[in-house]
Amino acid sequence: MSEIRLSDIDLNLLYIFRVLIEELNVTKAAARLDVSQPAVSRSLSRLRDIFDDPLFVRTSHGLSPTTKTQSLTPLLVDMLKGLESLIQPSEFKPLTSQRRFVLSTTDFGTLTVLPKMLDRFQQAAPNAILDVKAWDEETANELDHMDVDLAVAVLSKEPPGGIRAMRLKSDCMVCLARKDHPKIQGNLTLEAYLQSNHVQVVLGRRAYFAVDKELDRLGHKRHVTVQLPTFVPAARVVMDSDLLLTVPRLFAEDMVATASGLALYELPFASRSFDYSMIWHERFQHDPAHQWFRGLLRHAFIEEGE
Repeated sequence: MSEIRLSDIDLNLLYIFRVLIEELNVTKAAARLDVSQPAVSRSLSRLRDIFDDPLFVRTSHGLSPTTKTQSLTPLLVDMLKGLESLIQPSEFKPLTSQRRFVLSTTDFGTLTVLPKMLDRFQQAAPNAILDVKAWDEETANELDHMDVDLAVAVLSKEPPGGIRAMRLKSDCMVCLARKDHPKIQGNLTLEAYLQSNHVQVVLGRRAYFAVDKELDRLGHKRHVTVQLPTFVPAARVVMDSDLLLTVPRLFAEDMVATASGLALYELPFASRSFDYSMIWHERFQHDPAHQWFRGLLRHAFIEEGE
């Protein structure tokens, strides 16, 4: 027998071979394959050349497999199942999945988003793991080599190439202060805002913030006396001091609902709204498990907005 390269073999022949094994009849195999009987006979002839064996012998009841065919059958079945799995779209089954999903966000995101999605995540995928990692300004530029499935954050600029982003919700900035703040009587005035000292949350390397840009445009400047890397400790500092904290409304509303010593005030000047985005690397775009995870997160924001 001459040497045969895999590239020389029509893989359709192997499928026809399996049908012949299952039907043991050329006519029935042709009907199942929706081809003519001569076409199946020609394919069988080619298979005999490939395997250098008759593969089947004729009997009064149809075809009978040779010893060679009997030995090849389990290998053939397993190989074709593997090829079908390779070609067909994979299916994600949350109920039995043990996948580890990594979400990157700020402590603000953890506080406001996680409670809205965690119950559904645990119910749908009880054996999966949700791993939450810290977010900073540089994370979007590092998603190509980071072990992160999704990030939820505010993008200050267009994401780099290969990074996808989907808008989830708009928000605006408000001010948190302790209740009975000595400089705030009713509404927060611009004068009280400027005369108070401030605590600022700094994520990553950013040193100049949108609120300062707005104040600068109006010819004003606030005094930041404390900088912290996360939101929740900053809110705690405000609750025990006369400092003010300018934060997203969603975070402020959650903090006021859980901390009786805090009050929420509208800013005494116009500030631009901004969007929370869901961010992921292009390599996950068509992953069924990732698509499920994105849908779960998106649904949490839709429900939150209702």
